[in-house]
Amino acid sequence: MIGTGKRFELGERVGLGATAEVRRALDTERGVPVAIKRLHEHLSADPISRDQFERETRLSGRIESDHVVRYVTHGLDEDDRPYLVLEWLEGEDLARRMRAGPLSPGESLEIVRQAALGLQALHDAGIVHRDVKPGNLFLVPGTDGRPLVKLIDLGVAHEGVMRKNEAVALGTPFYMSPEQARGDASITPRSDLFSLGVLLFELLTGKKPFTGEGAFGVLAKIALQTTPRLRDAWEGAPPALEALVRRAMARDPAGRFASAREMAEAIAAVDSMAQSPAPAEDGEASPAQAVCVLFGRLPLSSDVGRSRAVFHRLATEHGGKAYSLLGRSVVVVFEGDEAEMAMRAATAGLVMVRQIPGVRLSIAMGEGLAPGEGLAQELIERGTRTLDRPRTDPGEPPVRVDERTAHVLETQFAIEGAPGSLSLRGARGGHPSDRP
Repeated sequence: MIGTGKRFELGERVGLGATAEVRRALDTERGVPVAIKRLHEHLSADPISRDQFERETRLSGRIESDHVVRYVTHGLDEDDRPYLVLEWLEGEDLARRMRAGPLSPGESLEIVRQAALGLQALHDAGIVHRDVKPGNLFLVPGTDGRPLVKLIDLGVAHEGVMRKNEAVALGTPFYMSPEQARGDASITPRSDLFSLGVLLFELLTGKKPFTGEGAFGVLAKIALQTTPRLRDAWEGAPPALEALVRRAMARDPAGRFASAREMAEAIAAVDSMAQSPAPAEDGEASPAQAVCVLFGRLPLSSDVGRSRAVFHRLATEHGGKAYSLLGRSVVVVFEGDEAEMAMRAATAGLVMVRQIPGVRLSIAMGEGLAPGEGLAQELIERGTRTLDRPRTDPGEPPVRVDERTAHVLETQFAIEGAPGSLSLRGARGGHPSDRP
């Protein structure tokens, strides 16, 4: 038993995570079951783990909402391990419910509407959840016979501006907002709304809007790809739902709903089967443009902050726009004439491998999208696949290129390898980029 006066009688373990375990327990004072989350013994002396757990405890105690798991109390056990006591929930999380079969549009909208109300309670308290996903939405039987949705797990939630050293892979990549994927220091409540929009897209279509073979590909798509349209995954999507999902998943936070409450009200106003006129397009579509993209992964052995700064500087010097993603992934987008932008990308890549030893790069070209609308999915997939393909030779150059880029560059740069495994060795004829 633990707690003041040995109030809680521990029962079976019902959950086990990387930092804590969850046990069912009996609150002997009230005679009701509770859930006790307790930091792992081997982490109880780790200041970072302890600080994160205590932050979750502090934030949980500030929330009062029917749509957020209720805080009971907290404390230290006899071994000085911090614990958090929460209400016991009978039911299942949304991830498990989704595995059992598809939900109807009406059920999906109601679940997301309630989740938005829970997020509003967090946001009113100055808290951003940062990990909105099916596993963190719990469905319990409601008094009206319908599921009552409760947000759980504030383990990576934060208040205010995130410290720079927290800009690491927190949250679940598939549901991250673009600003999370970039590792931005400032994450606002509208980030949670993007994640909720991703969840609604998946519930309605059975498909995640952003997928990839690895974390780099997923993060690059979230940060750089144009937002997928609901009707591309669900041919019969009602226009009202199309507009709602598109707004929730706007790449620019300013284009999203102003608050979770506004999103909940918009959901309540939508008749999922209504056949209203299609939302007006914002004028004629702008013509697509060719782009050249350099994908990179910074070396593990380096000071990542310094390497990232050098990468951004060199990208800017060669006329590209650089983006950092979580971890060590980086991207540069070049625009302009096809031959000229390919030359700048290749030159930048060759300089980068000299100034950032151990960096790995790939260059891919393709038809981009209209200015400001992001990159095409196929281009991101091709570029990240080229970067991550197995090495064909121990001496293979660290700058890889796709076939289209190789064709454009082959008269001025030495290209090695066979189709599907091409690399850039250096410039022909003593180009400045080829000098030490």
